[in-house]
Amino acid sequence: MLPSVFLSSLVWSILQILLRSPTLIWLFLWLYMTLPVYAIPTQSQFPNILFTDFSRAITTTFGSGITLATVLTILFSLTDNSDLLNLHFRQQHPTEIGENKIQISGWIIALVNALGDKLGKKQTSSLFFDYEYSQSLWEEDGKKRRIKLIAGKLDSFANSLSLSPYDQDGNYCGKLSPISHDKIQPALVICPTSFVCVTQSCSPRSLLQTSQFRDIPLVTCVKGHAVHKNVPVLTGRCHSCQTSYSADHERFQDLSTTGKPWKRVYLNSAKYIKIGQALWVDRLFCASAVTAMYNFHASASAYAEYWNNTFGTGEVFISRAHIWQTFVQESMRTIAEESQINVELNDALNIKEVTAEAFSLLGEDGIIRAADKHSCEECTQIYRPVAETPAHVPPISDTDSNDSNVMDVDKKFVKMAVLDGIVMGPTHCAYDECQNDLSNSRGGSLCDQHHLQLGSYCLVRDCSNRRAEGTCACDNHQREWNTYKKYTTQNARSGIRRMLQHPGENYEWQPKAKGPNPQRHDDPNTDPPLPSNLFSPSRFYCVETICAPCGVVIAWTKFDRSESPTNILNFLGSVYPTEESRPDYICIDKACQVLATAVANQSWDIWKRTTRFIVDSYHYTNHRKQHFLCRKYCNPAPTNGEAPNLVIVEHSDNGRPIARRAFNTQVCEQLNAWLGGFESIAKRMTPSNFNWFIHAMLFYHTKYVIKRQHIKKQKKEAKEATDPEDDDLGLDEESEEESD
Repeated sequence: MLPSVFLSSLVWSILQILLRSPTLIWLFLWLYMTLPVYAIPTQSQFPNILFTDFSRAITTTFGSGITLATVLTILFSLTDNSDLLNLHFRQQHPTEIGENKIQISGWIIALVNALGDKLGKKQTSSLFFDYEYSQSLWEEDGKKRRIKLIAGKLDSFANSLSLSPYDQDGNYCGKLSPISHDKIQPALVICPTSFVCVTQSCSPRSLLQTSQFRDIPLVTCVKGHAVHKNVPVLTGRCHSCQTSYSADHERFQDLSTTGKPWKRVYLNSAKYIKIGQALWVDRLFCASAVTAMYNFHASASAYAEYWNNTFGTGEVFISRAHIWQTFVQESMRTIAEESQINVELNDALNIKEVTAEAFSLLGEDGIIRAADKHSCEECTQIYRPVAETPAHVPPISDTDSNDSNVMDVDKKFVKMAVLDGIVMGPTHCAYDECQNDLSNSRGGSLCDQHHLQLGSYCLVRDCSNRRAEGTCACDNHQREWNTYKKYTTQNARSGIRRMLQHPGENYEWQPKAKGPNPQRHDDPNTDPPLPSNLFSPSRFYCVETICAPCGVVIAWTKFDRSESPTNILNFLGSVYPTEESRPDYICIDKACQVLATAVANQSWDIWKRTTRFIVDSYHYTNHRKQHFLCRKYCNPAPTNGEAPNLVIVEHSDNGRPIARRAFNTQVCEQLNAWLGGFESIAKRMTPSNFNWFIHAMLFYHTKYVIKRQHIKKQKKEAKEATDPEDDDLGLDEESEEESD
């Protein structure tokens, strides 16, 4: 041991050196801040006893009817509770004045109770010998004896495994550290889940493992969040049809197609998925990545950094590309499972091509498969032919409508769909009416096709001259090109980015603005003019969604240049092609515009027999009061009885009738508030990646909404089953004697 005087002088000398050199101070602070924020506790080895000793401990401690599962449960219950064992055995070895030796401590009793809840009555009974067991152990009088017997068995078993800080003579050997389970980790082998050939044109032959030992790849496998190194990956092959079977896909030759191409089937039942050249992960890892991206609006880069900082090691590094591969592979299988198919694509596609092909196959033009035939109390109301709004109920909103707008329907139920958009979208080719991916997402403005077509020509509109070297404009349009370059420098983009991130920040020298969107929703909406050049890529204007009032997403699409009524009508027509599929009401923030456009282009003849367009409650107050069309036909809650299915009556706790809207017309606004969290991520994606990302996120969102509704319904039914029916009436019950 060094003397304390020497240590004090050493520390003082180091401090003096640091104070003389600011560079060393900063270096010291940097090294301190880069240290891990947590400490890994010292671990003890797993009990290393002979199997004969372990078997003897089992047979001498527990009854002959104990199963292997019960033994392992007890074993791991002891090894995972080393702190509790320290507390228990310490009370058996008193050392201080006033301490008493307690053989069965409260600590071990707590473990007995937890173990009993885990095992259940049948498995707990197998712990006793025949001479110990009696039915009275499960009665209230025998509970204390039962706990004492099991506690003694756990105490004896722990001593047999040397899971005690004291030796057999009672000498203290040191605190029992957490037990390491590294020595008992299984040896993983990644192999196909099919054990026979499942090709329809072939017989169910057994699969052969044809790889030589030296050719079997050894990979890194992440199972949960545990990293396993040097895991062999085996591939099976059918000797007859030559179909190969891997853990996450099957590869076969399509003999029915010209050229007989090789196809790949992505298995929904895969336990492990390949996400890198020598990196495999299990489905728990995949589900964690997708769930984190959904719940936290996390990008692939953010989740990769989180995983590396939390679970990563120096030998394993998860990159952004790994997480994006994980997201695509997991979401593709989840959506395919909803459609009850396995995705079949051409073999040897890269991840960009897989993403595009997956959306083409599973995207269904933006229709969410999970919402198919969905119906619940929030989005479906019982049809009311007559308004039930009493005269003394306070009105929801003013109306000057009459009975000429009463819907002529003969239905048992009424449904509504809500439509709205959020301004966000990826970039695409700048050429007119072209929405293809950019050939170069960093600085390019054209797709592959138009880059080859216009690669040597001036990109100013209506100019066919050759461009000058090193520019995208001809000699006559260099001024326009220089202006474009001036405002696309890094400094200019930083200023524009600040303006976009702080739209309400105005200085005294700046003109006063009306706001980010001064246009009313009932103002005419036309497409913006075409740009004067093709120097920069175009960007999709918005993402348009159709939701049920309960929050279930029905469909979505992208609008390129504007949210025009024509685009909205075309979108509605593609989602609801038949009269039977159309809802009774469609709520749109600019419903009056859509209605006027539908009447003008005669598409109203298609909708008028089944559907009414109404404005959502929030934007209705922003529409002009003198707008006759909006007030007469698009009122979301008329109180004069002309739309009895839009207004319902409920009673307050004191019995007062209150009118409220039958449907939630703000559901799309609520969805957009959540969807907008992905705007910073999605706007940097290619259109193909954007399509799949948004479609997958809306699919998961719909599944979670339906799951929450199911849980809510179960709780409601359970409450109704336990509570008397008259509890909700708010009335005092009359006793039988009083009624007599």
